[in-house]
Amino acid sequence: MATLAAILPHAVPQTSSTSAAAGLLAMLSEPSPTLQSAALTRLLAIVDTSWHMVAPHLPELEELAENGSSKNKDVAAAVASRVFFHLEEPTQALRLALESGKYFDVLAEERSLYVETLVSEAIARYIQLRRAAYEQANSSTTSTVPTPTSTEETMDPEKLSRVVHEMFERCYRDGEYNHALGVALESYETPKVSEILQRCAADQSPADLEVTLQHALEACVNLVSKKSVRNKALGIIAVEYTKLSRKGGKYNVTSLVKCQQLLGNVADVAEVILGLLDGGEELMAFQLCFDLVDNGDLNFVQKVSALLPSKPAQNEGTDVDETVSTDDAVEVTTADPTRTPESYTLLKQAQSILIGGFPGELSLSFLHRNSNSDKLIMESLKKNLDEKGGRNSVLHNCAVVSHAYLNAGTTNDTFLRDHLDWMRKASNWAKFSATTSLGVLHAGHTTEAMTLLEPYLPQAPSTSAAGGYAEGGSLYALGLIHGQNSAISSSKQVEVSSFLREHLRTNHANEVISHGAALGVGLVNMGTGSMEVVNELKELLYTDSAVAGEAAGLAIGMVLVGTVGDGTSSDPATAEERKEILGELKNYARETQHEKIIRGVSMGLALMCYGCEENADVLIEEMRSDRDPVLRYGAAYALSLAYCGTGSNKAIRMLLHTAVSDVNDDVRMAAVIGLAFVLFKTPGRVPQLVRLLLESFNPHVRYASCMAVGIAMSGSGDAESIAMLEPMLDDMTDYVRQGALLATSMIYMQQSDASCGKKLKLFRERLVNITGDKHMSTLTKMGAILGTGLMDVGGRNCELNMASRNG
Repeated sequence: MATLAAILPHAVPQTSSTSAAAGLLAMLSEPSPTLQSAALTRLLAIVDTSWHMVAPHLPELEELAENGSSKNKDVAAAVASRVFFHLEEPTQALRLALESGKYFDVLAEERSLYVETLVSEAIARYIQLRRAAYEQANSSTTSTVPTPTSTEETMDPEKLSRVVHEMFERCYRDGEYNHALGVALESYETPKVSEILQRCAADQSPADLEVTLQHALEACVNLVSKKSVRNKALGIIAVEYTKLSRKGGKYNVTSLVKCQQLLGNVADVAEVILGLLDGGEELMAFQLCFDLVDNGDLNFVQKVSALLPSKPAQNEGTDVDETVSTDDAVEVTTADPTRTPESYTLLKQAQSILIGGFPGELSLSFLHRNSNSDKLIMESLKKNLDEKGGRNSVLHNCAVVSHAYLNAGTTNDTFLRDHLDWMRKASNWAKFSATTSLGVLHAGHTTEAMTLLEPYLPQAPSTSAAGGYAEGGSLYALGLIHGQNSAISSSKQVEVSSFLREHLRTNHANEVISHGAALGVGLVNMGTGSMEVVNELKELLYTDSAVAGEAAGLAIGMVLVGTVGDGTSSDPATAEERKEILGELKNYARETQHEKIIRGVSMGLALMCYGCEENADVLIEEMRSDRDPVLRYGAAYALSLAYCGTGSNKAIRMLLHTAVSDVNDDVRMAAVIGLAFVLFKTPGRVPQLVRLLLESFNPHVRYASCMAVGIAMSGSGDAESIAMLEPMLDDMTDYVRQGALLATSMIYMQQSDASCGKKLKLFRERLVNITGDKHMSTLTKMGAILGTGLMDVGGRNCELNMASRNG
């Protein structure tokens, strides 16, 4: 035996602990509490090595933990908890650990695997309980609150909270504020966020506090799925940033302004910009102005501009603040007699960035000077269509649109001027699209817009219901030119808006002109929330003209984008009026017999849901449950726009359910495409989600899966996504091949042949071959022609992107 012990030294203690465990377990059946207590105390010391011997006695230990003497309860629970831990049942282990009192010490200096594992489990359960409580407190008739499991019901919430709060204290002690913030944000406990940041401010240096605030802001924006919780947390972060700035500490001013803009705090943003201008940091102030414009919220930018001091009008040729025209307008700041001429010069420069159109001028200048558009692409395309395409108006129209993509924003219309006879082949709606393409070519070219479109613009109110395709297209083009919102001069936007609204009011007799005017008005006034414009569009909608009504519904959505459930309006009457408009649109969509109008209104409602998240849930659920498939189609887009970029699991789950269960093909298609909008900040998830859908028996779902991958991975050149789409290029259904061609073109945006493994050149040749193949279907040729333009969009200087540089 001695020899065996020498060879296997660990066998002796193991045998000894095993025999000791058997004796101690036998003592548990003794009636004396003292003997039980001694046995349990000894068992606790050896349970980590003898848990397999103790496991069969778990029912006895649990009974002691529940019904034993007060002295034995804690230690019995501690022994049973450790056995469950070794059995890899952390939930049961945590339940008993919460009853073990001092034997489960979260604050101990020495951290064991047992404690760390159960703390993680406690945090997970705590987050579940807090979220369930939040959902129950804020639940509507359409939402479902998760039911707790039997284990969660038997777990004492107070003791669970105590463990988590002790964990917070440990984080404070160790300086792990980021960990504490993560738990607080995930559990929707905004008061705890405030406490963590205040403790950090008291215990850490300003530099460390700024790092923590930056982490909190990023976590808030990217991880918190509830908008109401996110806004509360952002408000707390903004307060701490403001305190830090007032103490003179260094801080990231860009993060502060981003936080204030997400909250819609116009005055605070204006104060920061003004402080930088007055403090000699004008370059940072100008950069912040560019960032505000880049984020694209015209209404917000105009309000910030209105709060900046302006020089008296009599001393300048024009007063930039006269251009601010919104229903929620704030009081314009008057001149400050204490300001120097130099400070007014800086303010004027800031105003030129915010509402003077300076960013638009820079963008236009860059695209014009650096255009690398290859004229031979269009020449070759035209030759193929003339020789082998026959007189196909659909393909001719696609070629015109492709040319617009190739030269978008570059003002390069040389090809059109050189081939006017070819352009004149367009008729009816193709003529409308051809004229509209001028707006894409000259996007942002506001100084010459009226001159360029003068030959096509309507000269007088139309009394005829026929024709008007070129005139309607020119009005739409005018909207596209001025439709870059805050990057365009506000004075130009007001001028063009008045011009378009005049034609909107006077051309009800011609539905084509009204169609173009409505779309133009919607683009120029996008996001302004102007009820005056909405009422004019509503008049056009109620004429019950299918073509004009569709555009009116879309345009109302553009003007009121992101206003569903929005309580930030400074005018309660305006908020109430918007709510009435929402009700009227829903009722009219159910009453009208025109499918075009229903589609336009449903897409308008979808735009109104943009970024509203849970505030739009009631409207979305109402549309999803409607019998009309067109409204359900709009509901799919409403859901994807409401949760755009959030990565919300709830939205993804609902879209996937619709994609596989709805009886209408268009609804299923919209649901799959919507996945790309919800996940555009984490695009790599989209190919994984739609991989199985690409093999669906339904061609509409396969088409939508291709488009979702293309939209999400645009400009990435991702080899895995390209490999997924390659089989779809030879699909038996022509429009699936079209979707695969378009999606592949999007992924190849801004890519070189070398970066794509020599595949780009082969794909370009494939597009040319498809275009010239007489036996290829029209829909597939459409994909090849439009894909040609998409790959080299904007003179090879642009790509498809759904976020600003600040996210």
